[in-house]
Amino acid sequence: MENEISEIKVLSDKENYKNIQSKSNLINFVSLQIIYIILIIYLIILKQISENKYEEKTNELIKELVKSNENKNKNLSEKINLLRLMTNNNKFEYEGIQKCLMNDSDRQFCIYHLISPKSVLNKKKILLGGKRDGSYVILDDFSNIKIAYSFGIGKKVQFDKELADRGIDVYMYDHTINSLPFENKKFHWKKIGISGVDSMNNTLKKLESIIVDNGHANEDNMILKIDIEHNEWEALNEVKEGILEHFKYIIMEYHFKDEKDFDNKNIYYNVLKKIHSTHQVFYLTCNGRHLKKANFGNNRICRNLEVSYIIKKGNIFIKDTTIYPMYEFEFSGPKLDKLEENLNILKLFDD
Repeated sequence: MENEISEIKVLSDKENYKNIQSKSNLINFVSLQIIYIILIIYLIILKQISENKYEEKTNELIKELVKSNENKNKNLSEKINLLRLMTNNNKFEYEGIQKCLMNDSDRQFCIYHLISPKSVLNKKKILLGGKRDGSYVILDDFSNIKIAYSFGIGKKVQFDKELADRGIDVYMYDHTINSLPFENKKFHWKKIGISGVDSMNNTLKKLESIIVDNGHANEDNMILKIDIEHNEWEALNEVKEGILEHFKYIIMEYHFKDEKDFDNKNIYYNVLKKIHSTHQVFYLTCNGRHLKKANFGNNRICRNLEVSYIIKKGNIFIKDTTIYPMYEFEFSGPKLDKLEENLNILKLFDD
C-alpha cells in the first residue's frame, strides 16, 4: 500500500514539474515577445527621431542657403548701386563691370577682379621718379633688393636713379634709344628690347633670356618695371609663371587698345591672370595723359593704366581703403573730374 502511494506521489510531482516548466516556458516566450516588441518600438522611435533630426538639419541648411542667397543678392544690389554712383550713371562705364559682377560664369573672363587693389599690411606706398610722367608707386620696403630690371627708358630715368641711389643695380633695356639721358655707376643699359621671342639679330629678347644672360636665373627679390607702349602684352604672354616669382615688385604700364585693333582677344585676360597668380595689385591709376577709355568686349577701362604689384608669398593683404586716384601721386598738370577716372570701382571685386 505504501509503495502505491509513493508511486502516485512521484507521478504527481512529475506532472506538477511539467506544468511548472510549461508555465515557465510560456512566461519566457511571452517575455521574449514583449522584449522583441519593445525593441521594435524603440527602433521605430529612434528612426523617427533620426529622421526628424535629419529633417531639422536639412531645413536649417535650406534656411542658411536662402539667407546666404538673400545676403548675396542684397550685397550685389548694393554694389551695383555704388557702381552707378561712382560712374555718374554712365552706361558706357558701368554696363560691362555690372555684367561681370552679376554673372559668375562670365566673371572668369573679366579682367576687373584680376586688378582689384589690396593694401599690404604694415607697408607704406611711396612715389619714385617725381610728380610727373615716368614716376611709379612702390612700397617703402627695399629689404634684400639688389637688382632691378627696367624695360622702356626713353628720356626719363629718374625712377631708375632713385633705385640706384638705394644701392640697387638697374639693368635697363630700350632698343629705341641710342644712349641714356645721363650715366650712373649703377646703370647697366643695353640697346635691346623685350619681346615674346628672341630675334635673330638679338635686338629683341625674351625676359627669361635676358635674366639668364645676366646670371640672375637664381636671384629673387628683384624689381621688374615695364613701360613699352603696348608691347608688354606679347612679351608677358610668353613668359613662364616661374620667371615672375623672381620679382618682389612688378611695376607695369598697361596700354589697352580697342578690341578691333587687337587680334588676340584673350591676351589681356591671359596676361593679367598669369601675373595675378603670383602677385597682388597694391596701387593703380589711369595715366593722366590718356584718360580716353578703351573698349574691348564687355570690359571698359582707362586706355593707359599704371599698376604696381607685390609678390603674394610672404605678404599679408587687407581691404584697401585708399581713395583712387591718389592725386598726390599724380604728375603735375590739369586734373579731370574724379568720376572720369575713379578706380575705386575695382574694389567691388574685393570679396
